Amino acid sequence: MATEPERTYTRGFYALLAGQVLIWLTLGLVLDLHPDEADHWVWSRYLSWGYYEHPPMVAWVIRFFCTILGNNQWAMEIGSQTLTLLTLTMVFRLARRQFGAPAAFWAVLLLLAAPLYSAGSLIFVIDTPLLFFYCWAAQEFWTAFQQKRNGPLYRAGLALGLALLSKFSAILFPAAAFVFLLSSRERRAFLRNPHLWAALLLALGLFMPFLVWNAGHHWISLSSQLEKGLSGGRPGLQALTFWFGQPLVLGPVLFGVMVLALSRAFRSGWLRDDRRSYLLLLTAVPLLVFGLAAFKGKYTDPTWSDLAWPFAAVWTGHWLTERLPGWTRRRKWVAGSLIFLTGWLPLGLVAAHAVFPFLPVNLEQDRTLELAGWRQLGQSLGREYDRFFPGPEPVYVLTDEYQLAGAVSFYTPRHPWPYTFAKTQRNIWTSLPELRRRGALLVCRPGDCRADREKAGALFSAVEKIKEVPVTRRGKVVKIFEVYFCRN
Repeated sequence: MATEPERTYTRGFYALLAGQVLIWLTLGLVLDLHPDEADHWVWSRYLSWGYYEHPPMVAWVIRFFCTILGNNQWAMEIGSQTLTLLTLTMVFRLARRQFGAPAAFWAVLLLLAAPLYSAGSLIFVIDTPLLFFYCWAAQEFWTAFQQKRNGPLYRAGLALGLALLSKFSAILFPAAAFVFLLSSRERRAFLRNPHLWAALLLALGLFMPFLVWNAGHHWISLSSQLEKGLSGGRPGLQALTFWFGQPLVLGPVLFGVMVLALSRAFRSGWLRDDRRSYLLLLTAVPLLVFGLAAFKGKYTDPTWSDLAWPFAAVWTGHWLTERLPGWTRRRKWVAGSLIFLTGWLPLGLVAAHAVFPFLPVNLEQDRTLELAGWRQLGQSLGREYDRFFPGPEPVYVLTDEYQLAGAVSFYTPRHPWPYTFAKTQRNIWTSLPELRRRGALLVCRPGDCRADREKAGALFSAVEKIKEVPVTRRGKVVKIFEVYFCRN
């Protein structure tokens, strides 16, 4: 039976979840979708076992929520927040099973203090379902190992299979888990459990249709990831971007606190402590793999570390619960204020700027504009589609950027099917002969339109300018798009 302190911290956890939804769901509905999530929504319109760069899970989950709630922003925002709450619940359950409810509460609170996990929930991307399934697999595997039960092993296999269908990086969980089992004689005995291997086969069975799809499409997803992750980078520069980006995505003080807690965990025989070994390896393996890949890859994103830090937060939550009773009230206030002020204060300023712009930032450098103006553009384009393409037949949009194509497709009332010139392998939902027969609207940014018109001219005999669409925020023009009618 749970004690009163346990129930208090559990109620505190539910309060954190409520606050997370209240803040970020509200802001998500005020702002426009990020173009990346609009692109994933396009995927969800054409369900497949695979796509150009990634497995299909994000498309399936988006289609699930859009089927229930409609093709609207409510569905996207509620879907993203639902998966975020499920992820936090898995982190809480793992931490509570290892260290109790107080440590679990602090683990979740620390994650919500990090921009990567709080503000990151605004954007429904591939890592949104990945994080849930990955943390679910980690929680179930620990339950199976700790209690020597086989049922949780199969749930871990199910979760791992779904994580693999979300993103290739899910392979890092079984890698960390097997290093954990191999790292001591006592844990190696668990490898003799046939149910462990059956659960792994279950995960691979779930992943197999995606591999079959790739084999039938010239291994397009695997080759694009290997090219991006292991070739073409500037040695050293990408690695610096990855490692120095960690204090930014977590907040510098929280990053320092977690590093301090992890460094203490490495002391005094951590390999013999199952809980510490498990959490440290789940943290270290993704950081090391992505950190080393950054020396070779042509593209590195500090947010790839999102698989590592939930488990560092679990240990840090435990570390704090052991030390907080000895701290003075002043020290607690100072530490908490520094963590939240270096994470939430700049985040709050940026969020406020996205709605009521006040920061002295050039338009070209204002990243909040990625979440603004797409509704205006879609409404304007909707009138042109009704003028040039009357009738119920499908309509199409041409762009060079797949993110722009996704935003146009989502916010234009008739949801035109996109065709992008860059990475034409992505256009699995658009028939080129049908596109050329029906015609399309070309949408481009003024600086790119000359090149885009030439590319459109290779498909159509006539490319005629219709209009310019100025996009405003608070009465100020922040973007301009040119629109062309393309036909044969």
